[in-house]
Amino acid sequence: MASVISIPGKQAFRVDGVARTPTPDRSFDPNFNMETETYEGKISIKIPVSVIDDAPLGNQRIAVDVTYQTCSDTTCLPPYTTHLFVPIKILPAVSSKSGEDPVESSIQGNAIGSPTAESRKPGKTPINNSAVGSSEGDQVPDFSFVDFSGKARRLSEFRGKYVLIDFWASWCKPCLVDIPKLKELYQKHKDSGFEILGMDAETLSDDDAAPDPDFVRQQTEQAKKIVATRGMTWTNATTETAVPIAKNIFSVKALPTKILLDREGRLIARIGEKDDLLAIVEGLLK
Repeated sequence: MASVISIPGKQAFRVDGVARTPTPDRSFDPNFNMETETYEGKISIKIPVSVIDDAPLGNQRIAVDVTYQTCSDTTCLPPYTTHLFVPIKILPAVSSKSGEDPVESSIQGNAIGSPTAESRKPGKTPINNSAVGSSEGDQVPDFSFVDFSGKARRLSEFRGKYVLIDFWASWCKPCLVDIPKLKELYQKHKDSGFEILGMDAETLSDDDAAPDPDFVRQQTEQAKKIVATRGMTWTNATTETAVPIAKNIFSVKALPTKILLDREGRLIARIGEKDDLLAIVEGLLK
């Protein structure tokens, strides 16, 4: 997945142009009928920056945030931001007659707070039994959210119906694979008291820091496009209101995660990425 690169906070530098990356591996994905671009292993990304105002010459450190994510064939972890501190040296401006790039620092940054490979490995969503709504039969508290049209909504509006809460994101490939299954369930059972409540969890992360606004804007636009083009006619909650619900009520750690509630708002089942969605939901509805 393409990374979002930003320079956080007040520094003497700013991003000045488009980051340059090596040529990605391109392949055609038949599931989505589209070409995908991926990187594997170690790559070098060159970020053009400029000095703001009159920064002092000499040795400096520039802080850079790189947002990336890890996916397997069955699940995707939320985007994770690595904080890098790269030592650089500011030199007096010189002209280049050859048209070549200025001298580039070969010093690598030190990652702060980077996850270990084991801790970020995709896998089944763990259940936090201390969370509200984590066990079968739990009464899920009423919560509020804003739908994609900007309207304030509440879970209690769906009382009297079976509700499948679907935590998904535009960057989660397995979530997108589930869309045809969700459409099949919705068309088959919506007239019999069954609803789907989508929770667009674009910024779901273990990091408590505020998400990069450019990333939020880009992914929100992508999510709305997916909803429109894939025929997801059920209600979807915005990222800003869905992520707190994912974290504070259901302790969602990885996507996709789905929660099935009964007509009284009690938890019937927690459905992970490896579970048979259609069989579980239809079996419980019967």
